[in-house]
Amino acid sequence: MVAATAKRSRALAALIAVVAAVLPLGPAAAHNLAPQPLREMLRIQGYKAPAPAGTAVTRELSLIVLGQPVRFAATEWRVFAFFDTSAQTPAPEPAQVLVQGERPVLHSITAARPDQRITILAERRPGSSDLFVLAVDLCP
Repeated sequence: MVAATAKRSRALAALIAVVAAVLPLGPAAAHNLAPQPLREMLRIQGYKAPAPAGTAVTRELSLIVLGQPVRFAATEWRVFAFFDTSAQTPAPEPAQVLVQGERPVLHSITAARPDQRITILAERRPGSSDLFVLAVDLCP
């Protein structure tokens, strides 16, 4: 009887060892290990449309700032992604963008003169038409 109990306890110990070795593999295999696109940083530079004469405009769009549309002529539109962009097909850039952020920062966009170059640093979810403005620089 002692031999049967020892044999049963060895079998149980072997089963526990196998389960302990295989159990961690299940959840790891189920998770997608590729980085998920959480956000992008944008650096947008340009002027209130129309841009000054002789300025090369890459695209025109409408910024909705504090509830009012502002026509914007972008001279530079750079996207910094925190994921591998080659794994996805890029979404087309929207023609109208809702701009959110602190009121004084947004007010500087609406109050900019037509000859002032506006540089916007913003964050967004990939493919979204909503921007959260982090900083605005007006020059000169």
